Amino acid sequence: MTDRNRILAELADRSRRDLQLRYDHFDREEAARTAAISDERKKQLNLTPEHFRKAWEFIEGRRVHERDQLEKGIAFFGTFSSDVLAALDDDLRNEGPFSKAHGISLLDGTPGRHSSRHSGTASFLSEFESRHSGERYIRDFFTFLPTDAAIIHDAWAALGLEEPVGLTEVADRQYSRQAISNLLLTARALRSTQDAYYSRLVTSTGYSWGDEFAYRTHHLRHLTRAFAKHLLDCSPSDEELAQELGDVTDDRYGLTLEGVTEQDFLEMLGRYRNAPGARP
Repeated sequence: MTDRNRILAELADRSRRDLQLRYDHFDREEAARTAAISDERKKQLNLTPEHFRKAWEFIEGRRVHERDQLEKGIAFFGTFSSDVLAALDDDLRNEGPFSKAHGISLLDGTPGRHSSRHSGTASFLSEFESRHSGERYIRDFFTFLPTDAAIIHDAWAALGLEEPVGLTEVADRQYSRQAISNLLLTARALRSTQDAYYSRLVTSTGYSWGDEFAYRTHHLRHLTRAFAKHLLDCSPSDEELAQELGDVTDDRYGLTLEGVTEQDFLEMLGRYRNAPGARP
């Protein structure tokens, strides 16, 4: 068996076992919950055998769909290049940054290890195409090693890139990897500056903090086509850019700049530039 076939076979086997473990875990918990309800309580709640039968029919129908999505995900990975598959396999075996960022492990599918519905190899393969596009996502992640992978999608949108062209190709053919890394790092610093500003506004909302924060920040724009072009074509210094962005009356890039001051942006950008590895 070639390395490529081995990698794909192991991914497929691990993801199927991972999915089955999730089902087994759910079934045990559901059986325990049902057993804990007394017959009298079931009668009060009208939990008849017909009710439980229909509930399990719904669950089985959902599982048929989930298994189908997993098989489609497995087949989709079968179209990836050998280089991308090898990089992913090496990262998995070394518990590297990609595996950690996406909640996958060689231990997925191992008895005694249960992954949540939204993590693990099964979910990763099932949702990969809809969430991340194609193999360019894996290639771009390994090229730029972002600490926040969402910034890759933001840069694709800003640069108008479509599969199979990713940031790696744009860097090598038109700009440079350093220039694209700077673009990602700067955009992340701008988003973090705005997030920090809004975080201070919603600190007293208690348990609803997350919902309130999402509501207040969903409109924020930290990377646009015009801003990306300015960074890549003009390469402004950090100080020049901070001064430009700090003047909210002169936004030429379609950004949202609430709470962005020259000092706050420079501090955030400096924090990212001085971080180990200086990754975006």
